[in-house]
Amino acid sequence: MEQFLALAKNARGGSAVALIQQVLAQPGVFVFGELLEIPSIAALADSADHSAYYTLLKVFAYGTYADYKAHSPLLPELAPPQLQKLRFLSIVSLAATTKQIKYSDLLQQLDIPNVRQLEDLIIQAIYADVVRGKLDQERSILHVEFAIGRDITPESMSTMFATLTKWNAQCDLALKSIVTCMEQASKDRHSFLQEKEAHGRAVEHATKRVASAPDTEFANGSADLPTAKRQKGKR
Repeated sequence: MEQFLALAKNARGGSAVALIQQVLAQPGVFVFGELLEIPSIAALADSADHSAYYTLLKVFAYGTYADYKAHSPLLPELAPPQLQKLRFLSIVSLAATTKQIKYSDLLQQLDIPNVRQLEDLIIQAIYADVVRGKLDQERSILHVEFAIGRDITPESMSTMFATLTKWNAQCDLALKSIVTCMEQASKDRHSFLQEKEAHGRAVEHATKRVASAPDTEFANGSADLPTAKRQKGKR
């Protein structure tokens, strides 16, 4: 893509159109946002002769084959490699909404006449590393495990920014909650250690008292024993 971006900076009119056609047919190129932002390419939007090619580029960047079909009378005809690429990108868009895509939805969205051609297209998309997944022929479902990313529309950027801002605020709250829990846990541990130490001292003190008590009591018992015997003898 870098070579196309470099060429686009100096492309004007018909040469810019030819460049767009090359990019749309180029294998392995599936993102077009940077190209759309180059002034010489963006200028095509105001050209009576070439605006359709700028619109086509936007369809490849943000749209699907269904979008192309809806506006096909106003757009240039697609060459076979371009048609295949747009169908690949349409599968990617469907994969963003569900990981289990029904064949019936794919047949309709991609305007493909039969399942055999559909499965051939999916296999080609897998070999191109556009998507990864498994074909469930019994249930007529494509199980998607991975799909490449697509360009994001400028309108979606504000929504994404708001979502990320909200997520960041929630992360801050979660972090504060974690810090509070850690501080409380530290205080609880400190209190526990203090109580444990106090309990240890109490046990040690009690142990010393118990250890010294038998000697005193035995001494007292020995002094009283003869008296007890004499009293028994008098009886």
